[in-house]
Formats: sequence, C-alpha cells, structure tokens
Amino acid sequence: MEMIFHGIIEKSDDQYTAICIELDIATEGGTLKEARNNLKEAVEGYLESVIKDNEEDDFIPRHVPDKVIEEYYQRFKSLLRSSAPSEFYEFSEKACAKS
Repeated sequence: MEMIFHGIIEKSDDQYTAICIELDIATEGGTLKEARNNLKEAVEGYLESVIKDNEEDDFIPRHVPDKVIEEYYQRFKSLLRSSAPSEFYEFSEKACAKS
C-alpha cells in the first residue's frame, strides 16, 4: 500500500516534533531531517500493522483532532506576527507499507 501523507514539524528548544495529519502519529528528532525520517518510519510501521490486521477501513485515515490543528495554527499565526525565524515546516511524503 502506498499513501501520501502530510506532516507538520515544529521546533521547540533543541527538539523537532513531527505530526502526521492524516493518521495522528507524532515523532521527535534532534534535527529536522531526523524528525521527518522518524515520522515516515512510524507511518509505514502503522500502515503495515493495520494491513496485517486487515483493519484499513477502521484506521485509515485517523485524523488529528481539530483542537491539535487549531493549536498549531495559532502558534504559527503568532510566529508570523513576530520577527522570530520560522520554526514550522510542512511537507508531503510517500509512505510504502509492505503487505
């Protein structure tokens, strides 16, 4: 199974937190690249588990709660109003699950 997923990465202090919007999966990393790679691995592992258990209809998609998206949006808006450098990153990635 292949799936395009969308991620948001936010830097906080010296850690990057990545979240997959479609599956409500989050990971961390010490660098932007590490956070992104960790999220891709977590998404692929999740997809493989769901496929193995034949539960695709129940658990794909499993969206992030609206409240979480709203919190990210508010922090992003606040960041845009400040002169601080951007610490939010968006991306799309293809995940491939082995069946």
